[in-house]
Amino acid sequence: MSESPEFNYDEIADVYAAGVDDAPYNAHFERPATLALLPDVGGAHILDAGCGSGFYAEELARRGARVTAIDGSSQMAQHAERRLAEIGILAANADAHRMGTVSVRAADLAQPLTFLDDKSVDGILSPLVMHYLRDWVPTLGEFCRVLKPGGWLLLSTHHPATEADRFHTENYFETEPIEDYWNWLGTVRFFRRPLTRTVGDLTDAGFVIDRLVEPQPTAEFRRTHPDKFARNLKHPEFILIRGRLARQTL
Repeated sequence: MSESPEFNYDEIADVYAAGVDDAPYNAHFERPATLALLPDVGGAHILDAGCGSGFYAEELARRGARVTAIDGSSQMAQHAERRLAEIGILAANADAHRMGTVSVRAADLAQPLTFLDDKSVDGILSPLVMHYLRDWVPTLGEFCRVLKPGGWLLLSTHHPATEADRFHTENYFETEPIEDYWNWLGTVRFFRRPLTRTVGDLTDAGFVIDRLVEPQPTAEFRRTHPDKFARNLKHPEFILIRGRLARQTL
């Protein structure tokens, strides 16, 4: 999942794959909010840009999409392949273009997506991935290239104001590297960037934002982690953004 030259999920892929489906901030916070914003994907070709161990790729395929799932970590991509093969939706060469199947490959989002043709993708889902990139401009340019006219992008990322407070940043408006330790996973490194730059890069690339959501954790999160639930009411954890390509930019 990491596209940063300073960090790659290969180091912790096994631990991540074993624990992420039960991690409360994923299972009972970010995932329900992201799925609630997901457009209808039936009959669509979707790019899962940062697929991790395959949760969203599985969900997209079950909803009737043909999915191209990529991750910057080759070890993570292998975990996704195993997960999807076990439930019978990993695409073989013969059915790579069949709806309800997923093809998986290791690919760095900081590099050109040369395996995808221009205007070949209906939508892009990028969950908790973009904060591993310092510079979004080249990646968003590739997203625009591969999306069909009117295609959509849905991303989730850390809330920049909460991260600025948590890590005592001196200048909220700068993009800065962050190192954090997650109890269930280990040390991770990513970039905190101001919301104004996030929105600016998206709109400069040609996206029109139709939803920006600061999600609240679910009732299950509140039941199992009441202290964290109360904290997240004061300090939002995530931001979700959904946008579509402006047709006039194509």
